[in-house]
Amino acid sequence: MCAFLPPRASLTARAAVLLGMLGVVGCTEEAPPAATPPPPPVRVGRVESVMQTPSSAGTAEIRGQRTATLRAEVPGRVVALLVERGQRVGLNDVLARLDTGRTAAAVGAADAGIAQAEANLAQATRERDLAERLAAQGSVATQQLDRARDAVRLAEAVVQQAQAQRRLTSRGLTEAVLRAPFAGTIVERVVEQGEFVAPGAPMFMLVDTERLEARVLLDPRDALDVQAGAAASVTVFARGDEVFTGRVLRVSEVVDSRTRRLPVDVEILDPEGRLRPGLMARVAVTTGPETPGLAVPTAALFERFGREHVYQVENGVARRRAVVVVSRQDGRAILNSGVTVGQDIIVAGLERVVPDGAVNVVPEAQANGAAATVERPREAEPAPP
Repeated sequence: MCAFLPPRASLTARAAVLLGMLGVVGCTEEAPPAATPPPPPVRVGRVESVMQTPSSAGTAEIRGQRTATLRAEVPGRVVALLVERGQRVGLNDVLARLDTGRTAAAVGAADAGIAQAEANLAQATRERDLAERLAAQGSVATQQLDRARDAVRLAEAVVQQAQAQRRLTSRGLTEAVLRAPFAGTIVERVVEQGEFVAPGAPMFMLVDTERLEARVLLDPRDALDVQAGAAASVTVFARGDEVFTGRVLRVSEVVDSRTRRLPVDVEILDPEGRLRPGLMARVAVTTGPETPGLAVPTAALFERFGREHVYQVENGVARRRAVVVVSRQDGRAILNSGVTVGQDIIVAGLERVVPDGAVNVVPEAQANGAAATVERPREAEPAPP
């Protein structure tokens, strides 16, 4: 049931209702849409076709192909040390001498023993000759002749024994002089002059620094069919990543039980002698013939979800593509899948790109300037006075 309102009150109420409706309409009116930001500026590169050489690489320590711990062969006191640590020596160079006084005396005694044995042999020989003449005349029994002949054979054996003893004793004179078994560098000396050394005591460590090698552990999936003679490249960190050539010497028949990797020995060619044992290097071994591949700048790569990706530009839109990287060298990455030759990929401005988002492809200089403009923080406006 409607309440009765006077005419003046009715007009006032109607006006209030109309104003309220206008207010509601005004409050519910949508705000104008915000301005869409421009696509981020990027620079692109072209996917190129290259010939790639498959390889497997690892880090290894450079070492000499021949390393020897030189030990004393006879007991004696060190009377002369002729080399120092780090000194280069040649084949058969004298490194040290031991006291040979006792050995020389033993050699003299052996010489005396030989002289005595030879004198006994001479006497036995005369007695045999006499027995043979008498036996020919029938003056000596056959049994006595046999004894004379046996005495000569016994005396000859004694002479041979004395001579062997002399050779054995005189060997001590030779072994008291320690010589280099091959040309190399003395890397360690563990004795000093005046020390007494026993047989088998270590004295020097000698390393052949002209012929170097490195044992690298490679993935069996890549290196299982590598043969001796395969080419290798050796990047030495201490030489400013300088690359040396090499070749495979040996491939182990057994996979390392701790690392599950295949040991491969690589000879390093260093004709100028610029390397030293103990340096660390990255060794890459060629595992097969050349095959076609895809080359992109390494700056185009980024990692997502544990895989390598690139952004391919297609009609002004960035498409994320997963790729498989075979190798990296000289600022380029070699791929075998994920992109095709001739496609444009983003190489600068990746940090502002979103998958399937629009991008603005610009020249290199303009892209760099735009990046600087975007990344520079906005300065705060001064407060009004």
